[in-house]
Amino acid sequence: MPGPCGSRVLESALLLSLLRRQRQHTTAQRGLETFLGRGPGAGTTRFDSALSDAVLAGRKSDADWVHAELLAGFDHFTFARKRLFFDVCLATVGAIDFNPGMQPERINSGNRAPWVQMIMLALKVTIAHGLDRPEAVTTAERELLVKLLREGQRRGVWENHVTAHLLALRAVSAFAPGSADVAEGIGLLVECLNPDGGVPGIANLSVFCTAPTGLGLVRAGADRELTRRMGDYLTARQSPDGGWPFGENMVQSDVDTTSYAVAFLAAADSRRYAKPLERAGKYLSAIVGRDGGFPTYVAGDPSEAGMTGGAASALGWAGETHAALLENAARYLLGAQKADGTFERSWTLSEANTIWRAMWALHSVPASRLPGLRADREQAVARSRRFFDLAQNDDGGWGYRPGDASDTTSTAYSLLALSAMGRHVGTDHVVRRGIFHLLARQEMDGGFSALPDQVAPRPLLFDAPVFADIWTLLALGACDESWHW
Repeated sequence: MPGPCGSRVLESALLLSLLRRQRQHTTAQRGLETFLGRGPGAGTTRFDSALSDAVLAGRKSDADWVHAELLAGFDHFTFARKRLFFDVCLATVGAIDFNPGMQPERINSGNRAPWVQMIMLALKVTIAHGLDRPEAVTTAERELLVKLLREGQRRGVWENHVTAHLLALRAVSAFAPGSADVAEGIGLLVECLNPDGGVPGIANLSVFCTAPTGLGLVRAGADRELTRRMGDYLTARQSPDGGWPFGENMVQSDVDTTSYAVAFLAAADSRRYAKPLERAGKYLSAIVGRDGGFPTYVAGDPSEAGMTGGAASALGWAGETHAALLENAARYLLGAQKADGTFERSWTLSEANTIWRAMWALHSVPASRLPGLRADREQAVARSRRFFDLAQNDDGGWGYRPGDASDTTSTAYSLLALSAMGRHVGTDHVVRRGIFHLLARQEMDGGFSALPDQVAPRPLLFDAPVFADIWTLLALGACDESWHW
C-alpha cells in the first residue's frame, strides 16, 4: 500500500537552501520557492513561517517565540535534543545566527537509531563550521559522517528519512563542497519532489502502510488473494532481526511497524506466516524494557505507552506463548495511565491514539494472567471510557484533545478504543453517534480526508493522506458487534 507523504516546509526550506549553496537544479529551486511562497496554510506554525521567511526574504526570526509554540507542552525525554535540532535547522537557512551556546563539544552521537546518530553527527559538524570552529570536530567524525552518508545512499534516500539526509548533506558540504557524495544525495532528494514543488519529510512509508491496511481489509472480509499478496509483500521485507522498518530499503526496524505487521499476519493466516511471526516475537521479546514497556527503535531507550500498547496487542494472538511479557506490558500501561484516562501522546497529536492501543493491549492479556490484573484493568477502562464520554463533541466526533473540533482520524481512534472496551454500534449510543459522524464524512469515491495527526520528528506533523482511510476502515469494522478484539 503506497503511503506518499505531503510536502513539508522544513525539508523544503533545507533543500532549497542547499541547492542554492551548491548552485544546482534551478528548476527544482523554482518549484520549492513556489511551494514555500504559497503562504500560511492549515497547520502552519511559527517555525514554518520562520523557515520560509528566511529562505524567501532573508528575514531573521526570534528563536524564543518559535520554541514557545513548537515545544509548548512537549514533555519527552528527547526535549533538549529537539531544541538543538530546531535551532540548527533555523540557523542553517539563515533564520537565526549560530551561537556559542550550541556547544558542539557536548553533542553525543552515540548508540541510537541510525538516523539519530546521523542527525547528531551532522548537527555537530554544522555547528562547528557555523561558528567557524572546525577544530571542534575530529577528522574521524568527519570520515564517519561521510561513511554513513555514502553507505546509506546506496539504498536510496537515507533510511527514507529526508530530514536526516538533508542535514548530513549540508554538513558534508561544509567541509567538502565539491563532494560527489553530496551531488548524488541531492539528486536522490530532488527525485522525491512532490507535484506541488515541495519535498516530504519521509520518502517511503509503504511497509508501514501495508500492515494496518491489510489488517483492516482482513477484518472487513476482503478477498483472501489480495490480503495474501499483501502478507507476502510484508514477509519479503522482514528485517534479519525479525522486525520491520517503516519503508522499503531500510536497515532500522521499529516496534510500531512490527506491531501492525504481526497483527495483520496473524489475522490473515497464522499458519502460512508462522515463521515470520515467530521471528517477530523474538524481536519484540528482545527489545522490551525492564519496566515491561517497549521503546520505539532501540533496546534500552525509554519505554513509550503507544509502542507498548501496539506490541502487546499484536502478540496477544499467540495466547500463552508470551503470557509473562503481556502481563508485564499491561502493568506498565496501568502505571502509565493518567488520572483523566489518557496516556502520553508520543507520535501523535490525538489523545485517542494511545488510549486505543493501550485498551487493545489490556484486553489481549491471556486469561491465566487476568486474576491479578482484572480490578486495575476495570478501573483503567472506566477512566478512559469516561474520557471519551466527556470529550465527544455535539456532532458525534472527537478532536485531538477535549474541546478541539472533530476530525476524522481522532474519531476513528476513539471508536477503536471504545470497541476494544467492548462497546459496539448496536448497543452504545456514544459509538453510534461516532459512526454516524464518520459516515457523514465519507467522500464519493469511498475514501476519507483528515487533518494530519502523526508527528515525526516529534513534535512536527507530517501528512500521509492514506492514513485517514486506514484508521477509518479499521474503526468501522471494529465497531460491529460480530468482531471481538
